Amino acid sequence: MPMTRRDIIIQWTAYLLTLWLVAVVNYYVLGPLPIALPLLLPILAVAGGTLEGAPFGAIYGGACGAVMSSLGHLSPGCIAALSLFGWAAGLTTQYVLRRDVLGHLICSAVAALIWELWTVGGRLIAHTAPPQVLLRVAVPELLWTLALALPVYWAGRFCCVNYGRIYHE
Repeated sequence: MPMTRRDIIIQWTAYLLTLWLVAVVNYYVLGPLPIALPLLLPILAVAGGTLEGAPFGAIYGGACGAVMSSLGHLSPGCIAALSLFGWAAGLTTQYVLRRDVLGHLICSAVAALIWELWTVGGRLIAHTAPPQVLLRVAVPELLWTLALALPVYWAGRFCCVNYGRIYHE
């Protein structure tokens, strides 16, 4: 059964509410804690692509990137990077991996690793800090991101099962 306009509006409302919830948890609940700040919005972009496909993942990744950019990360580069993550996850889980939790975890690990390499590499090139300092921040951030990838997946999967692709199959 194809999705009606009403179904699409409800689907996007559910996913955008999930985006808002994950952003609040990431920046206002986990942010003040004395831990490395995980990067949950790139993982949410990957979940959108994994669960709904490449076109949805690219647009949803852009929305995740816009929110992340507005919260202080890398300005427009965030929007492009997260769009790419969502799109690539959608294509990967369509043609290479399964559209399930394992596919999401593999795509999330790759996306988080690329993100950390990009940020650390950029700061190394700019001579912002020595490698030891950068790695002391990047490694815990990567580990916390991967540790929380599963709850982020389940938040996206809730939307998919109740309002998205799986609901309409």
